[in-house]
Amino acid sequence: MTTTPNARRSFLKTAGLTAAGAVALGSLNLSALAAASPSTKSAAQDLAILNYALTLEYLETEFYTAFDTGALAGKLTNLRVKEYAKQLASHERAHVEGLAATIRSLGGTPVSKPTFDFSPLIGDGSGVNDQVFLQLAASIEPVGVRAYLGQAANVQNGAVLTAAASILAVEANHVSGIQELRVYLGYDSAPTRQTAIAPQSDAKPTSPSAGDFDANYSPTPTALWSPLTMEEVLAIVGPLIKA
Repeated sequence: MTTTPNARRSFLKTAGLTAAGAVALGSLNLSALAAASPSTKSAAQDLAILNYALTLEYLETEFYTAFDTGALAGKLTNLRVKEYAKQLASHERAHVEGLAATIRSLGGTPVSKPTFDFSPLIGDGSGVNDQVFLQLAASIEPVGVRAYLGQAANVQNGAVLTAAASILAVEANHVSGIQELRVYLGYDSAPTRQTAIAPQSDAKPTSPSAGDFDANYSPTPTALWSPLTMEEVLAIVGPLIKA
């Protein structure tokens, strides 16, 4: 996957450290979540997980909105690709709204949306087209699936788990739908490849660098997805979050 060198910035440099040394992502302090485990289940931990998920949904929403009605909308020319961008943006906005409502219903405060910068992936945007958009979408969506899966065992409240599972299922639908379209358009060079670690490649299965990712895989890529820890997710998305 072609990206700029900025995509290789380290997690700690990008996500940052608070003055007290606590890991932060945008305005979200991840200290509590960093220690989350099945043995420390609590209402506070559930809220930390929900705000972590909300931050990832903010990212997806902003990405797809940029291609639907935003600055990059004019880069898409295929009508089916345009419709995908529209549908995905709508779904991600609904995820943001649903997670925020769940957080409030539990007495919490939804974290504010960070400032995102997609230039590590698209540079100045001049080279973006339908194929690049779908390749990026095929890389972003599996991260969401695996991020939700990575926190499932740490959730205490059944309603929280239901909310997260309902979103995870849709994110998995997105993965398959995007790959079906990429196969149809001739963009997927490995349409039968099975993988539980997309978008990470078979050659570099633990690399967080977008430059090492492989967006070519089957629309039905695995029987069992492999989860990602919070640290692994943040190492991947950190370069896209400015503050």
